Amino acid sequence: MKWGAVWGQGVGLQGQTYAIPTMQGGVETIKPYIDDFLSFTKLHPELKFLVTEIGCGIAGFTAKEIAPLFKVVIDEEIENVYLPKSFYEELSKSISSDRKKILS
Repeated sequence: MKWGAVWGQGVGLQGQTYAIPTMQGGVETIKPYIDDFLSFTKLHPELKFLVTEIGCGIAGFTAKEIAPLFKVVIDEEIENVYLPKSFYEELSKSISSDRKKILS
C-alpha cells in the first residue's frame, strides 16, 4: 500500500504499482493481464517496472509456470521491465532449449 496500490482495484496502474490479478484461474487467465501490462510498459518507457514473482505466493503458481508469460521482455528487449531472478533463470532455460532446437 505504501507504493500507492488501491485495495480492491486489481488491474492497472495505481500510484507506483501496476496490478495484475492472479487468483481467478489458471495461467491462461493471467496471460491477457500480463500482455496488457507489457503493452503498457512499451507505451511508457519513461517508467520503470520492478516485477515481483507474481502468482508465486498465495495463488500457488511456480516461476516455471509464470515466467514464460514474460518471455517477450527478453525477446523484444523491453528495457524498463525488471524481472525477478527466478523468472530470468526459467527464461534462460527455454532460450537455451530454443537455440539447441535451431542448431539441431
